[in-house]
Amino acid sequence: MVFGLRRFSPRRFLFFGSAFFVFGFLVYSLTPFTEPLPPYTGPHEVGILDVETEVKRRVINEAKLKETGERLFELETLAITLYYPVSMPPTPRNNQPHARPWLPQPISLIGTGYARMCHIYFPPLQAVFTFLLWFLGSKTVIPGHVDAPLISAPEKVLLNANDGPDGMAKIMLASQEVAKGENEAAGELGDLGTLPCVVFTHGMAGMSQSYSHYLGSIASHGYVVAAVEHRDGSGPGTIVHYADGKERKFWHIQVQDIESEPPMKLADLQKAQLAYREAELEETINLFRRLNAGEGMDIRNLKPESPEESLPGFKNRLNLSAITVAGHSYGATGALQALKNAPSKSMPINGGIALDPGKGSGPLNKEIDVPLLVMQSGQWTEKQTQFYGQGWHFDVVRKVVEGMKEGWFITLTGTAHPSCTDAPLIVPWIMKLVTGTTLNPRVALKEYIDVSVEFLEFLRNGDKKGVIKSDVTSPTGPLGDAEKRGKVKGKAGADWEVHVVPQT
Repeated sequence: MVFGLRRFSPRRFLFFGSAFFVFGFLVYSLTPFTEPLPPYTGPHEVGILDVETEVKRRVINEAKLKETGERLFELETLAITLYYPVSMPPTPRNNQPHARPWLPQPISLIGTGYARMCHIYFPPLQAVFTFLLWFLGSKTVIPGHVDAPLISAPEKVLLNANDGPDGMAKIMLASQEVAKGENEAAGELGDLGTLPCVVFTHGMAGMSQSYSHYLGSIASHGYVVAAVEHRDGSGPGTIVHYADGKERKFWHIQVQDIESEPPMKLADLQKAQLAYREAELEETINLFRRLNAGEGMDIRNLKPESPEESLPGFKNRLNLSAITVAGHSYGATGALQALKNAPSKSMPINGGIALDPGKGSGPLNKEIDVPLLVMQSGQWTEKQTQFYGQGWHFDVVRKVVEGMKEGWFITLTGTAHPSCTDAPLIVPWIMKLVTGTTLNPRVALKEYIDVSVEFLEFLRNGDKKGVIKSDVTSPTGPLGDAEKRGKVKGKAGADWEVHVVPQT
């Protein structure tokens, strides 16, 4: 052994290390470790814009970070990623990038954040996380057109050509009126040119771009989608940018990172984070109001190197009576929490979409007066856990939805908790190995998107189509007899179990 160590000299170490690096680089270049994100599923191209704006400063909770003494839950700016339909083909603009990097910059911020989530604080080891992120995600871009102009009103009204027996006649008249700039005179017809809105809240350890294909595809069907970049300490890392050029950087937090009186417990942290997220949702809706009121010219985008030329084009184009809140995992729990006060003046929400409501992110709100769609992955349904002393998680969710006037509870079989994110699309073989999914990831995303759009269209016109038109096929899911677990096919051919549908 000693002889072997002597023969392994620093020169040999450098030689073999360099050879290994070159070999790894060649393998990475020639082998499809990653795959590009697929095109969006709707008829329109998609615009993408990162926006950060100042908001009315307020403290949601007095807790501080032990490491710096800074307040953790002081809301100072709102950061979102906008996905929205654009003209086809999009209006060319000099030096306009046609894609956005999937990983936020700097990558080291996110790499360090994920390392800290694993309780790794040694910088060289944190750099390994950054390298892995760069290795797997640096070539990935979000398809779309950065800061492209919003789709014109005449083009938008053509999306509604199937609304009713006289739909096309109404469409043509509305298109003519809107094209003349007579939107107010057009009345109801002119409203066809407005765009419904969706606010999306990400899950624990997620980011605003972690669901870009799901959200971008919804936008490609004629919706304006705002994905919130939460600053509640649930993501890997984030930077708050101030108008004076200063920055505030912080990462994922856990109970042991917090200084408060009395000391915070996990339930206290979750309560503070959900309250902070609800405030961010309110600010996102307020941003929609400002854009629709024509204040786009006055909004200063604090996100570095992110433009703002398209913002004035949102004037009078948003349907503020059709705002839906959606979320995944922790975000789904937060979305349900936000529905407690909806619809209201501050939260004019017409419905909600919950993807895998979190099993460990706190009890679920049951006071919901707007339509709700709950979509669970096969993994989330099959692997049951006790839920805050209320029974099995599946049964708790089922009872929440059954207690509503209009609620759907369905499961997409063969999927796992991350199946609605971009991860299975970018590194499919890794995610399949880790999660054990049996459904093709592209099919899974297509199903999630199709059913979401069907639900959003139901909120708009009251028509039920596809899976949400189905009767109950599996009333008790994993808690009942296997032979009573019927399924219904989605548009992409995958199997859904339908557990709850509206009673009327």
